[in-house]
Amino acid sequence: MMDLVRHTSRRLYEEHIAVIALLERFGNALGPLAAPPPANDPVWSLLLPQLAVALEHEITGHFDLEEKQLFPRLREHGSGELADLLLEEHAVIREVSRPLLDLIKLARAGSLDSAGWKSLRTLGLELVERLSAHAQMEQGSLVPQVDEMLDETTDMEIWNAYVN
Repeated sequence: MMDLVRHTSRRLYEEHIAVIALLERFGNALGPLAAPPPANDPVWSLLLPQLAVALEHEITGHFDLEEKQLFPRLREHGSGELADLLLEEHAVIREVSRPLLDLIKLARAGSLDSAGWKSLRTLGLELVERLSAHAQMEQGSLVPQVDEMLDETTDMEIWNAYVN
């Protein structure tokens, strides 16, 4: 783990690591999937609810934290181009995630047909690629800057608002 001193940057780092690992599992499960898995498939029975929760958090809470609290501060610290790039990527990831979340809900309910599974696989693989690359980019660029630019008081304000 990076040597991070701020709660907010450590949380971002941990969430990025967790989502990258989940996306790797998702990509590995999607890769060989030519047809819908059996209804009682243990991998999918565990993976789909984890994905639904993680994606909901990622495209709401996590992205909101970055967009409302951190990107404006990046701009103030001369990193507006990075903030703009990450914001554009958030928009694309949301576009992929929303229909994918609907498909995941149908799959969890056991009401996804073969065409639906094909769409889930296509969108899922796109999400794995986009969100993994995005999280890795943030690990190298956003997280270290957040750790440097936040003072202790601001860090605690952002942290407390985020975890509550």
